Amino acid sequence: MILGIYLSLLSIALLLVMRSDALTGRVCLLSTRNWFIAGLLLFQTISGATTLFLNLTEERVELDYPLASSLGFCVLLTVFTILFLWFYRKFDWPARLAHRRVRIRNDSLPRLVMAGTLLVGLGAVLRFGGSQVPYVAILLPQLAAGCLTGGCILVAIAWARSRFNLLIAVVLLALTVLSGSALIVGAFGRRELVGLMFGMIWGLYMAKWRFLPVAWFIPRATAAASVLLVVFLLFSGARQSGENVDRSFSTQIERIVSVDPDQVQEHLIASAVGQFAGGISMWTLENRVLDGGVYPLHSLVYFVTMPIPRDFWPDKPLGLGLQLVKEAGVTGVSDEHSWGPGLVGHIAHDFIPLSLPLYAFLLAIGFRYMDERTEVSHSDPLTIAIYGSALGQILGMPRGDLGLFTWQMMCAFTGVWLIGGLIASFVMPRDRMAEAAASEDVEEFDGSIPEELDREEGALSPIGAPHEFGARG
Repeated sequence: MILGIYLSLLSIALLLVMRSDALTGRVCLLSTRNWFIAGLLLFQTISGATTLFLNLTEERVELDYPLASSLGFCVLLTVFTILFLWFYRKFDWPARLAHRRVRIRNDSLPRLVMAGTLLVGLGAVLRFGGSQVPYVAILLPQLAAGCLTGGCILVAIAWARSRFNLLIAVVLLALTVLSGSALIVGAFGRRELVGLMFGMIWGLYMAKWRFLPVAWFIPRATAAASVLLVVFLLFSGARQSGENVDRSFSTQIERIVSVDPDQVQEHLIASAVGQFAGGISMWTLENRVLDGGVYPLHSLVYFVTMPIPRDFWPDKPLGLGLQLVKEAGVTGVSDEHSWGPGLVGHIAHDFIPLSLPLYAFLLAIGFRYMDERTEVSHSDPLTIAIYGSALGQILGMPRGDLGLFTWQMMCAFTGVWLIGGLIASFVMPRDRMAEAAASEDVEEFDGSIPEELDREEGALSPIGAPHEFGARG
């Protein structure tokens, strides 16, 4: 009970950190760091507290030493969180790297809409055709997922900039339906569909909502989140596992329309408690400490080896979530059934003395770079689309598998960067003269806020707006 209260207090502390950083302009409210922290809250602190308060967890996840396991979980989670936040603020070199190059594009509303439409169209082609290409079938659909979301983000930015023009809204709705349809074909996981919805919120926020007063922003964010929740629950309740399950578009839609309300309610409860990732983390920690079987830096190895086809390497490392299901002796499920080991579970499996500081460092500097790059890219919508194209993967990282979600995030980024960059070179070309002038301004920057940022759409706001370089340190 005491440890459950502690995890609840840790959740409140993290929320206060995000609020404080947004109010001071240190970190944007919808930064990639905060998406990750939101996942940490849902899948570790809240999920862990629920397990301790109500004893809710996965079937066959039984703790032999609940006090020791839950105490170890709290200690590892607290140390990781402290290190993660400290590394994020301490090291400025990712910020300096992000500020080195300035991109300024000719991005009028018609250009944004055209670029977004082309990106979604090419993403759909890759999504449906890429899965049939030998050896790269694992790569192309993930690149396509980034393109589908990135294209919708570009149109969402145009919609916000146009003061919510009806015609652009119709285009955005059509592209969202097309992208969502492409993402659910053959899909069992929900992160890509969630990422699509979050991506549009990201685009609206970066283009306009971040400059609104909190009283205006919260209702809009709540309405958007409510729509997302409905879509998420309907798809969750309609999912069917198994290797030979028909996941064509028509069948997926038929299942969603005729979904069992009891299934929706079950998934609502499971989602509210972080899909039991906290309890699974405690179970994994207990088993790895008592029985051994650790694999130093398994998540990192899994990430690096992900693009190697199993045809070439049949014994390539498996995801930890798949391993745990087999270790627990779960029967009556498909071979693809996996658990979310949780971040603490990954750290325990990957040898704590190595994985704890290294993963905190790598994640912190990675998100710091993404956030700084986004901050200086208000004149480059493509960069905003890149880092908003995999928010579902970022949110899911604390649940796991960490290596898999990181790989899928990087694939989405790469897809928008490569294909979106090619489209943008024709539709939204860079303004080289403006970039050169901006680079000179950056070199002569004295730490003060430029006068041109002190406008209605650039002034500091309570929910996080552009800030001077180095403010986070």
